[in-house]
Amino acid sequence: MKKGNSGFSSSEVDRISNLPDSLIHHILSFMYTKYAVKTCVLSKRWRYIWNSLSVLNFSEKSHISESNDEDSYNESHSDIFVEFVDRVLNLRDKSDIQLINLDCSNLYTTGSIIYGWIDIAVERNVQELYIKTKVEDGFKIPPCLCTCESLTKLELQLTGWVEDDYENRITLPCDMSLPRLKLLHLRLEHISFDDDDENQTNRFFSSFPSLELLIIEIGCRGFHNTKLDISLPKLKYFVFDCQNDESNSGVKLHAPSLASFSCVSYLSTNFILEGLSSLVDADIEIKISIEDYMPASNSVIHEDKKEFYVRRCMRFLRGLHKAKVLTLRNSFIKALGGAPHILDTQLLEFHNLKCLELWSSLSRDCLHSIFYVLKISPNMESVSLQISKLNYGKRPEYPYCDKVKFNEENIGDYWDTGLSLPCMICRLKFIEIQDLHGCVNELKFLEILLKHAPVLEKVLLKISLSHVNFESGAS
Repeated sequence: MKKGNSGFSSSEVDRISNLPDSLIHHILSFMYTKYAVKTCVLSKRWRYIWNSLSVLNFSEKSHISESNDEDSYNESHSDIFVEFVDRVLNLRDKSDIQLINLDCSNLYTTGSIIYGWIDIAVERNVQELYIKTKVEDGFKIPPCLCTCESLTKLELQLTGWVEDDYENRITLPCDMSLPRLKLLHLRLEHISFDDDDENQTNRFFSSFPSLELLIIEIGCRGFHNTKLDISLPKLKYFVFDCQNDESNSGVKLHAPSLASFSCVSYLSTNFILEGLSSLVDADIEIKISIEDYMPASNSVIHEDKKEFYVRRCMRFLRGLHKAKVLTLRNSFIKALGGAPHILDTQLLEFHNLKCLELWSSLSRDCLHSIFYVLKISPNMESVSLQISKLNYGKRPEYPYCDKVKFNEENIGDYWDTGLSLPCMICRLKFIEIQDLHGCVNELKFLEILLKHAPVLEKVLLKISLSHVNFESGAS
């Protein structure tokens, strides 16, 4: 075989073209469909490879990249993108589609165009459908999509073109049944479900008998006047992330198979958690409404609101009492400890809880909460505390333990809640505290844990390097 100066054969073998169609399809599935279609010019072998692709990835980015200006989206780009998707879907053969990804969130596409693409996808027995788009006059979920028997994964990321448009609504069909759906991901911003048809919305969330993973992300105005009633017998993972502070909205969840629950929301939202008998881990970040803080303060809750927040927190905790791993974050911990006299009257126990992860400051209210959770968790084995940086916006009054005497005048009742702690953490084996600053409350908290943990095996302390030197001129 003759070789050139480079040392390679002058008649190289085209190994890729000799691969079976199924393997070529798999390779092409990792690129945008626009580039997969362009392979048709390579040779006769490649001419019709693209029209039987089962994975179709349509993205506006592939149509703007050639101009190297991602900010230059305009009407012509929308027309080009729509025409390309139309041609591919209509010229493609009649074989089933495994996955379609439609990403056109920065292009102007009418609802009727999106609905047409969904119709074709359903006709081809699509299994996974991902849609990311902006909508102007609401979004009507096509009836065919809500009765698609082949669909296993559905992701809808919908954003309204007009901010603060309360009339931008999602409209649901009458018939809804997705028997094979395993994953549902909804991300809504400036668009919400129709609050005039609450029953229909709740029917939608109860029409997935096989659903195992539910992700709901709600941005601005995406949860207005919405009350969700979610009852899913096979749901295992639930992520709820709501950036809306809506006092007239709520979530009721019944999921006996739920193993993992992650929640980011506001305490003003009414949560009712029922039947979470299989819960393993929960990660809770519940925020406090800005108007409920004291004037000129972003850390002290108004006295009139403290009892309300404590009762909301307690109702939340009752729904999580089967958890084995629990993560609580600063706002929730602060709100829970706002009215200690209420905590003392609550009958609640976390018998299964083995691992507690806290992201918190060690203010008076936070300490009440932390000791309360330890008190009701008799089988706790591990406590991990990440000290919140929010507590150190200014220099602490007493930076180091040797600058103040431990007496009531200086400490107040910070530690009263810890006096009855013996036997509450008798099984604690591991303590981790990160971002220690050497302040009195931190060291006293650690002292109480060390004093009352008889089987403790390991303590891990990490100092905050950003706050090592409080004194000016310190080396």
